[in-house]
Amino acid sequence: MRSSSAVLWDVDGTLVESTNLAYVATNEVLELNDFAPISIEQYKVGCRYTTPERFNDHTGKPTGDKLGQRLGDEFDAMYVKRVSKQTAGLFSGMEQLLRSLALSGHPQGALSNACGDYVRAVMRANEIDEEPAVRVSLFGVALGADEVPAAKPAPDGLLLCCERLCVSPEASVYVGDSPSDGQAARNAGMQSIGVLWGANPEEKLRDHFDVLAEDVPTLITKLRELLGDD
Repeated sequence: MRSSSAVLWDVDGTLVESTNLAYVATNEVLELNDFAPISIEQYKVGCRYTTPERFNDHTGKPTGDKLGQRLGDEFDAMYVKRVSKQTAGLFSGMEQLLRSLALSGHPQGALSNACGDYVRAVMRANEIDEEPAVRVSLFGVALGADEVPAAKPAPDGLLLCCERLCVSPEASVYVGDSPSDGQAARNAGMQSIGVLWGANPEEKLRDHFDVLAEDVPTLITKLRELLGDD
């Protein structure tokens, strides 16, 4: 039987190391449109936003400016095609954890502030879109910000994932690496774990997550505690 407790995942900086992929593609788009390139620190700060708003931030445009959507579309077309195990590979130990959760009966899903096509490209590239041993998809739902009513930190995407997985938000856990991930979980009434191997240091995450994990073994322990697994 599948559990009523799900584990939902952020993607970039949580499941996969894709910083260089997105950073390089971002600067290519900016330079092709006659904007100055950004630093890696500016890129990481921008990751709190959806892709269109990230480009508005990088170019100094106000929220909602149409330029962000146009540059974001160019970026999506460019970097989705570049997804591979080499450019967006799972962090060490993560694949075993994902498969273990599936075998334990916990439904899983992914929600990113990137586009949905990118999320599913990551699943395919890392061969985690299916789990033959349990004859179900490893990820029952995989959504991007362009496919939900409102992006993180709004709860809409997480609540939609829970609805599609037929699980209770209150009994489930969202794992992410940015303050907006923790805020979205809190707004959805979900438990949350912040990982410290992503784009943000501990001091920026501490107030937004229920617990923090500095490595995958610690994440496993915290998940067991929050899910009530033995």
